[in-house]
Amino acid sequence: MALLVTRALLIVLAAVCAVVAVTGLRSDQRCTEAGAAVRHGISSAAAATAVADHCGDPRDRAVAAALLAQNGRAAPARQLARRMVRDSPQDYLGWLALGRLTGDERALARARALNPRGVPPPARRP
Repeated sequence: MALLVTRALLIVLAAVCAVVAVTGLRSDQRCTEAGAAVRHGISSAAAATAVADHCGDPRDRAVAAALLAQNGRAAPARQLARRMVRDSPQDYLGWLALGRLTGDERALARARALNPRGVPPPARRP
């Protein structure tokens, strides 16, 4: 009887693991598609929203914001950086992106406070 219960529990555990794996793969695929839309310049505002919605890794979001800005889509890039800060206020990448895209010294100072080794000090002004 105990062996039967153990097997049943293992089957349930395997099913849960499979569901988690498939969900993770689908989420990763959506993030990849959103990033590709940003790289190819497809509807930049919608692509920025898709990246924010489907990409959990701040590095993916920061790269998308930089690509949007590089392609002349400053407003969606700033919108994405603001969403990064709102969603993960303790992550320095959002603050760094926001500071670089808007020129906000306070955002850059916050990024530096969160990660002193990863954010260069402000340039000295004469």
